[in-house]
Amino acid sequence: MKKISSVFAVAAAILLAAGCRQSALPTVEGQVVDATIFSVTLETPEGESVILSTRGTDPMLVPGVLAGDVVRVAYQMLPDGETLQAVQLDITQPSAYRLVPGVWRDCSVAPELGLVLAEDGSAQAVGMDNLTLRTWTLDGDKLVLDAVDPASPKDSKTLVYVIEKLEADSLVIRNPEEARLAFSRSE
Repeated sequence: MKKISSVFAVAAAILLAAGCRQSALPTVEGQVVDATIFSVTLETPEGESVILSTRGTDPMLVPGVLAGDVVRVAYQMLPDGETLQAVQLDITQPSAYRLVPGVWRDCSVAPELGLVLAEDGSAQAVGMDNLTLRTWTLDGDKLVLDAVDPASPKDSKTLVYVIEKLEADSLVIRNPEEARLAFSRSE
């Protein structure tokens, strides 16, 4: 009886030790500079370029990313000894491309002003009868709007706004020729 108890005690100790051991995977942090369906390329804070395979990964653990996202990736080395495969990816700081699309309103003025910036890059002005927007893009810290003159639809112009503040619910832009515009995200 004593032998059986000591065997169980040793087995329990081994299981506890195995259970407490964590299989910590190496991680890398950096900004996404390129992303395809099968890979993510990061630039680390040290300026190194790291390519991670996303082929065959769980999309719940390794979601899609956009250029400019800052991420932390846990990875494993594949048997070929050269390929790093992402196992888990966390977006620690979303890029502006994730934050900019949406409906933005400035309710502090009458009539209400707004911008509708769609994920596909199309744009629309609200409450600005003299402005017909077609598209939007980002250029560093600048929001670039392509507009046409309603009186002369063949004439287009480019409006460039410096993004002073961009958060999930707030967008503040400034154009040297115009006043500062502050918008809140609308549902």
